[in-house]
Amino acid sequence: MTEGVKRRRGRLNRSRGNAFEREVAAKLNGKRVGQYGGKTDAENDWIIAQCKVGTSYPERIDRWLKALSPKADQLRAVVLGDSPGSGGGKRRTLIVMDFDEFVDWFGKREEA
Repeated sequence: MTEGVKRRRGRLNRSRGNAFEREVAAKLNGKRVGQYGGKTDAENDWIIAQCKVGTSYPERIDRWLKALSPKADQLRAVVLGDSPGSGGGKRRTLIVMDFDEFVDWFGKREEA
């Protein structure tokens, strides 16, 4: 791969990441702060977020989430935890939700 191709690929990836940060910030009624070099990419007064976009989308987690059948007043979520083992460490736990459903409940609704 030539140096010019690498440079162009890097520039396109950065542009895609910047656009994703702007999209997320707008939908959360927040502001994009990722351009200042910190770990936080988007924030408002009640949430901070780091935004990642690319080819490593977690298909398995997405399938688990889509398999849930919520009632009209419920959000779908997948809760993931590890097994800390016999060392007695604290379990690490994450909650994963569909972003559009999350925005419908807590963020900015897109105008049709």
